Amino acid sequence: MSFQDWTPVVLKKMGGATVSKVGYRKVVPQVDPATKQARMLDQFNAEGSVPKIEKVSAEDRKEITQLRVLKKMTQDQLNTTLNLKKDTIKNIENGTHEKNKALTSKIKAYLSKT
Repeated sequence: MSFQDWTPVVLKKMGGATVSKVGYRKVVPQVDPATKQARMLDQFNAEGSVPKIEKVSAEDRKEITQLRVLKKMTQDQLNTTLNLKKDTIKNIENGTHEKNKALTSKIKAYLSKT
C-alpha cells in the first residue's frame, strides 16, 4: 500500500492489544429499482417468459381507502404521517403500486388504531 499518503491509525485498548483501523468500511448492499428491473429483464431473456409484477390486491386497496376515509385523512396527510413518498397512497389506492406486504400491513395497522 505504497500509494497512501497517510499513516495507519493505531488505537490502543486497555490490556495492551492494538487494533488497526485503516480503510475499514462496512458495505451494505442496496438494490435500486433500476437494478431490480434489469435483473427481471435478464431473467425474461433467459427464460423467455414475461415477468409479472404483482400489484396490491383489490381487497387491500378497498380496505385502506375505507379506513383512511373513516379517519378523515387525505392521501397527503397519510403519506406525511407515515413518512412515505408523495404519491405512495395514491398509487396503492389506484392499484398501480407493487405489492408490498410490509407496507400494506404498516398502513392498515396505523389506520386501524383507535
